[in-house]
Amino acid sequence: MYYEGDTANAIYLILSGSVKTTKMTDEGKELMTGVFQAEDYFGITSLFTGREYKETAEVLEDATLCSVPREVIDQLLYKYPDVANKFIKILAQNIINHEEQLLQLAYFSVRKRMAEVLIKLHTKHSDNQYFEISRENLASMAGMAIETVSRILSDFKEEGLIDRNASKIIILDMNRLQKLKN
Repeated sequence: MYYEGDTANAIYLILSGSVKTTKMTDEGKELMTGVFQAEDYFGITSLFTGREYKETAEVLEDATLCSVPREVIDQLLYKYPDVANKFIKILAQNIINHEEQLLQLAYFSVRKRMAEVLIKLHTKHSDNQYFEISRENLASMAGMAIETVSRILSDFKEEGLIDRNASKIIILDMNRLQKLKN
């Protein structure tokens, strides 16, 4: 799809599958900034700022995408105010999500951050009993080391909060996971 620094010339709509967006620090650490699924748009902020993409977008699972070029977006926004309103709402939700992520990184313990990530993933995959994600992607989403993710997942499994088989995770006690203390 695109890499951080590429010229922003389109937004994308996911028809099926899922995509993650990540940002890389100068030290080479990756932070996942978003996970998108069917009917989600991504790349909007970069396109609207008229610059390069501010993150890298990669497929998490096989995906079918629709690329909407800048020229088409400009025409849609000009001709159809309801389309502009839809994109404004998407941008506002993106800001809220990023603010929440920043607060969690700044103030939540690693256990609480992992619990929040697991809850978010479970909510996005609510049509399934389980979701699949690698430890690397969990670490990127939660802003922690892979070893820390492994330890916390093992602790959560021992505590009866989750069940895990390789990359498949099932939430066993959502209530306790949501009420986990910081």
